[in-house]
Amino acid sequence: MRLTILAATLAAALPAAAMAQAPQQQARQPSAAEIAAFQHDMQAAAQYPLPADFLPRMTTTIRAIQAAGINPPNAQNLSLAQTIDQTAAIPGLSQILAANGFTARDFVMGISAFGITEAMIRQPPPAGAHAPTLNPANVALLKAHQPEADALMKAMN
Repeated sequence: MRLTILAATLAAALPAAAMAQAPQQQARQPSAAEIAAFQHDMQAAAQYPLPADFLPRMTTTIRAIQAAGINPPNAQNLSLAQTIDQTAAIPGLSQILAANGFTARDFVMGISAFGITEAMIRQPPPAGAHAPTLNPANVALLKAHQPEADALMKAMN
């Protein structure tokens, strides 16, 4: 089973109970088209601009989602668009997101951009890796507000 950074980030952002209940899928090699689509989604997420108040708003949002006991969609092997659609369909989630200034798209793209950027800051990819190009403003935001980024990571765990 292939777990993408996007799925892992979204799953970490919300309680894990639903992931444990998800049916196991047989492992298979992704097709060239799936790999290309994944790389496109990773690049789109890595370039997504995080607003200046993203870290405290997302931390508050994650805590509210966890307090409500809302579970994540099984986002394994889904595109960003599919993950956004599944996230939007979770009962009760849209109200929490709206109360914190997020849409389902803002939430998935923001948490994905954060996860990718934070992961690549903490452990830069090796030379020659096909890593996405990060949004420099996101890198600057996370580096300038490391305690807040750490608080969001803690809330996600």
